[in-house]
Amino acid sequence: MNAILVGVDGSEASTGAVRWAARTAELEGADLKIIGVYDVRTSNYAPGLIIPQDVIEAVRQDATDAVNAAAAVAKETAPPVTVQASITDGDAAHVLLELGKDASAIVLGTRQLGSFRGLFLGSVSTSVAAHAHGRVAVIAGAGGDGPVVVGVDDSPVSDVAVAEAFRQASLRGVPLVAVHTWTPLDADALHGYGIETDEIIRMSEEALEALGERLAGYRADYPDVTVKHAVLPDEPAKAVLDVAGKDASLIVVGSRGRGGFKGLLLGSTSQKVMHQAQVPVLVART
Repeated sequence: MNAILVGVDGSEASTGAVRWAARTAELEGADLKIIGVYDVRTSNYAPGLIIPQDVIEAVRQDATDAVNAAAAVAKETAPPVTVQASITDGDAAHVLLELGKDASAIVLGTRQLGSFRGLFLGSVSTSVAAHAHGRVAVIAGAGGDGPVVVGVDDSPVSDVAVAEAFRQASLRGVPLVAVHTWTPLDADALHGYGIETDEIIRMSEEALEALGERLAGYRADYPDVTVKHAVLPDEPAKAVLDVAGKDASLIVVGSRGRGGFKGLLLGSTSQKVMHQAQVPVLVART
């Protein structure tokens, strides 16, 4: 189904996610599905506890209000987009992963650090990004009108991220910055191990040439996208985050992509970027 799914809880973070999802749905020609998940189950340690029906109704009403408000935000943000809104009960991560199997992307907001209410779009966004079958966008900030930033290495995971990054840059009409780190050691550390500046420059130039060759095919497919390279010695996640800052339109990272709860499938670099970015992060799957 060509629809973007966005989870909401009525928080400011989820409202930001709705705005981003609505704009992206308009760019991609997709519908937007807004889902509010509420959970009124009790712990296995309290088998005799029954939550009063009036409390359940109040929780359900909160979810309904959040979804209705989100739908209004989406329609205001992207009037041409078809918006569907609904609520359901259950474990948020499981529900979103199940519904997300039929979506072109799942979008969630996050405060990164927040209250218990924020856990819905904090821990849940982490779990969904780690286990989903398709694309997942985690929105910690609105981002700016700067480039799409993508980390590049020599893996198939990177190829998928690069292809998605080119597509997003083309859709958004912004440049693409491809970040490659040829060692996790920064320049100061390399000097400390006796590597001279000229040697660091030589290795960086060789990596830059290799990166250009790697991106050549994508540049041919997206001639409208202006591509810049950032090749340097540094820790990969830090390099991507430093290049993106607060002004990037989007960061694209890769994932191995076999969904389900059998294992965490989000690499350490992608996890660091997702948890520390100040702009939207899109996880692309192989």
